[in-house]
Amino acid sequence: MEELRLYPVGHIRREGKRVFVEILPSYRPALKGIEEYEYLYLLWWFDQSQDPHSRERLLVKTPHAHAPQRLGVFATRTPHRPNPIALDVVKVYWVNHGKGLLRIDQSDAWDGTPVLDIKPYVPGCDRVERAGTPAWHQGWAQSRAEKTK
Repeated sequence: MEELRLYPVGHIRREGKRVFVEILPSYRPALKGIEEYEYLYLLWWFDQSQDPHSRERLLVKTPHAHAPQRLGVFATRTPHRPNPIALDVVKVYWVNHGKGLLRIDQSDAWDGTPVLDIKPYVPGCDRVERAGTPAWHQGWAQSRAEKTK
């Protein structure tokens, strides 16, 4: 099996309900220009789900009321996956370049979770108009704005 190496660029930090991304000192120059984006993709490691059993699970029970009882992990957002990589779209409130801190609106990650990468969300490249989803998923929020109401 081919081995890949990943290195965290920072970690999630939580202070009560406030969520931050703390970038490691050696990666702080990579923040240049990031404050010009309102939203970012945050890729992080599901470090609480990296045991061999979680990584070997290919089918999971679904929490959705009208979904099939079991789905393949690639059809879900479960933390149990061959490579426990998570993706959030986050709103950026502010950036402190000197301290390597980004204040973000939310993340499912725990305090101390390793952050693998950050990428800008660019609507012209990333937004998909009328993206199709399974019928059982139709009752869910159709946008971030609707989700956070």
